[in-house]
Amino acid sequence: MPIRVGFIGCGRVSENHYNAIQECNNVELVAVNDIQDELAKYRAKEWNVSAYSEDEMLQDSSIDAIFILTPLGTHYEIAKKCLENGKHVLIEKPISLNSSEIKCLENISNYYKKQCMPGHSYLYLPEIKRMKSKVPAGFIGIPTMMLMSEIYYMPTELIEKYNGPLIEVLYHQLYLMVAIMGIPSSIHAFSSSIRKQKIHTEDEQVSVNIQFGNGSMAHLYVSWVGEDETTDPETFKIKVLGDEGGMHFSRRDFFTLQESTRDFPLYQEMFQSEVNYFINECIISEKEPLSTLQDAAVATDILGLIQSSIANNRVETYFNDGR
Repeated sequence: MPIRVGFIGCGRVSENHYNAIQECNNVELVAVNDIQDELAKYRAKEWNVSAYSEDEMLQDSSIDAIFILTPLGTHYEIAKKCLENGKHVLIEKPISLNSSEIKCLENISNYYKKQCMPGHSYLYLPEIKRMKSKVPAGFIGIPTMMLMSEIYYMPTELIEKYNGPLIEVLYHQLYLMVAIMGIPSSIHAFSSSIRKQKIHTEDEQVSVNIQFGNGSMAHLYVSWVGEDETTDPETFKIKVLGDEGGMHFSRRDFFTLQESTRDFPLYQEMFQSEVNYFINECIISEKEPLSTLQDAAVATDILGLIQSSIANNRVETYFNDGR
């Protein structure tokens, strides 16, 4: 029997998850829900599934797992109810901006013996999975530097729909850094806005310098200011250097031309890889996610220190509490 899935949240990212499910074995989308009833009905008709209320979805014992694809501020309460009703859960990132809420979800997940997987999607791409396994294992020697960037233009009319690149984009880099390089010791960050009247969070671009206890360093940069069309574009790039080698990934390493426009298939592939791992490895084979709730709590703590560093223009120290 396939794993029966419901979506809570039918916005743009639900399309990526729907397409991923179509490419995945042992899973079936059966129901959707959204705070906007008309949107839920539209998706239900489009995808030939049922439109449920949230309570109907939670109480339907035939639904095994729920994808939480709602705005950030709703994640914790919905995930808590899903787990308490016996559902496995996949939650879009960030799970929460409060690490204590993430720890609470971890406790609930363990109590009910249900998977609760953070939507740390990039980590499931084969190239980045390779970095996660090879760098800590010493294949490039002692890691000396990690460089990550994501640069693109966010249209002004879309800006107000998002929380700003610090939360929407940099969070990807944080969980990847934790997975590949470990937990940092010191953080110094800066932010600025070119369209100050439009970016209420004043973080249209963010630059972060990080040091680890062993002397390794990382530089993270995200920007919604403009496109990078230079020879070697910094549109989602990761580079890790060690004293005996290095590794590199760019989302632009694979592109296709469709009706004179460029498409970058690796973006959709990460959703496919993530959904496949959640269904077939986490739920069916009972394996741990590649990036856990503990990792999500660490990434959230680091995000808080970045915000503090920006606000106070100072170096912040990460105190590892043993997670």
